Amino acid sequence: MKNLGDYRWENRLILVQAAPETEGAVDVLRDAQADVDDRDIIWFVNTGSGLVSNQARVSGGVERDVTELLKKARSEDRVLLIGKDGGIKSREPSLNLDGIFRRIDAMPMRKREMREGLIDRGT
Repeated sequence: MKNLGDYRWENRLILVQAAPETEGAVDVLRDAQADVDDRDIIWFVNTGSGLVSNQARVSGGVERDVTELLKKARSEDRVLLIGKDGGIKSREPSLNLDGIFRRIDAMPMRKREMREGLIDRGT
């Protein structure tokens, strides 16, 4: 992927800015990998010394886009959830992954994905 726009309609994004309120975010996100994968989430954590992601490789364009978006956010908005449509769906002061999952699961597109997933699995 060359920029954040390349994820549009394919993935939801979680962007996390390094701060005391988001300490441990990388571990939390890695520990929830199955739930993250199920919701088509790509995450990026700006640790202050670099960008960490669940992507094998992050292009310079994506890194610039993430950095710019987090810089433009209000100082109290440490966590951004971006929907598959490219719109910011929530701005939070800290990483509450259960809350983010609930927000995603309430989205019409996600509800459709869950229904289609049940049909695809034959249940």
